[in-house]
Amino acid sequence: MARIYRGTNFIIRDVSLLPFSTARCLTTLSPLMKQKSDEVGYLKGARAAERSIRLMSKENSKMPLDIGLLEKTFITPTGPNRPSIFKSPLSVLAIQRTRLVSRIRDIVSVLLCKFTSPKATGLWDRTFNLNRSSIVPTATALHRQMYTAFAEGDDITLRNICLDGILDNFRNRIANRPREEKVTWELIRYNKSPKLVSNRAAKTPINGMLLRQAVVQVCSRQKLTRYTKVRGTSQLKLIQGSGKEKDIVEYVVIQRIYEQWQPNNWMIWGTAQETSLKDIEEWKNV
Repeated sequence: MARIYRGTNFIIRDVSLLPFSTARCLTTLSPLMKQKSDEVGYLKGARAAERSIRLMSKENSKMPLDIGLLEKTFITPTGPNRPSIFKSPLSVLAIQRTRLVSRIRDIVSVLLCKFTSPKATGLWDRTFNLNRSSIVPTATALHRQMYTAFAEGDDITLRNICLDGILDNFRNRIANRPREEKVTWELIRYNKSPKLVSNRAAKTPINGMLLRQAVVQVCSRQKLTRYTKVRGTSQLKLIQGSGKEKDIVEYVVIQRIYEQWQPNNWMIWGTAQETSLKDIEEWKNV
């Protein structure tokens, strides 16, 4: 997996105000995310480190949109990333225990935001709606829009659906694309149904302002095709090596901010990687 580091670290001590991770990663298997050998700082965030949410809240009562991945976001390891129960039973136990604790914490975080929000009509209705069933369709739609817009160089669409870190890097890659090159992206099929693997919420010191993040597993077959214009003509020539179908597993992270308890649109933060035993050990020391 390729990691993209952003110097974003918020120090929050309230139980409902969770810290954020500095890591943003995008799978190196994706045909759109393949970098050339001479590229440096692949999809690396361009902004400087943010100050804490608490400090920024005191100064201007506004929270930055791209604030990082909620720390200790657990994504169950699969395939070769998953230890064998016969060779490493204690490792499997540690993963399952962390998975259970994480799921309980995630549920509590969302319910806490719901039942501390203002009452709406009815006994159980609140201003903060869970809308869990809409998360996966939203994430898959944004995933398709993002890659299509990137291939087409559609800055307007990218700006509307991507947070700053990934947007900056998409813009840099589009700007470095040869003028005579045309790129198309195609989603061939989903190898299995997209699945919600994390659904979290966090309160901020600003009344009515919340952060919500979700991670959706997308297993798909994709194809990126690159063409270049034949000199002196308007004809397009396929660039050798492109246009191959590839099976890709991505964990798409989407985020939305609530202001005055009202939700803004879901946006793409990036992709995350599966949780490793090393991650679990590091979490114990936090």
